[in-house]
Amino acid sequence: MMDMDRTRPDIRPAELAAQLRVAVWRAARRMRHVSDVEITPTLHAALRTVERHGPVTAGQLAKYEHVQKPTITRTIRELVERGLIERLPDPIDGRVTWLQTTAAGTALLHAARRRTDVYLTQRLKALEPEERETLRKAAEILDRLAQNGVEP
Repeated sequence: MMDMDRTRPDIRPAELAAQLRVAVWRAARRMRHVSDVEITPTLHAALRTVERHGPVTAGQLAKYEHVQKPTITRTIRELVERGLIERLPDPIDGRVTWLQTTAAGTALLHAARRRTDVYLTQRLKALEPEERETLRKAAEILDRLAQNGVEP
């Protein structure tokens, strides 16, 4: 069996894709655990989207979350029942309802971010400065990879 040098410059994209998929998945799972948001990842994602882009309509939220209208309707209902988002009537068009985060929803997201930031800060402090710089560059690259673009 060939010894895989992970720093070799000629790493094949498929090998790197597999390695990144596992590493990013593990990191995301760990951060979700540390954030301890007390809601499902689906609700958490929708709540973050409403906070970031809100106020939004149900249709807009469905597009952002890449789900169908029936799915987002259930998600919205649960977030409203938990007091994390609220429905607001459109002042001009009574058929339109806007969604925005409540103070409780915003507080939940902020607390989750604080817990995750504390966890990551502690982990990063244990690294060498060169490793932190490598991660800074990797974060920029990962962000570019995650941007909406042409789907393969």
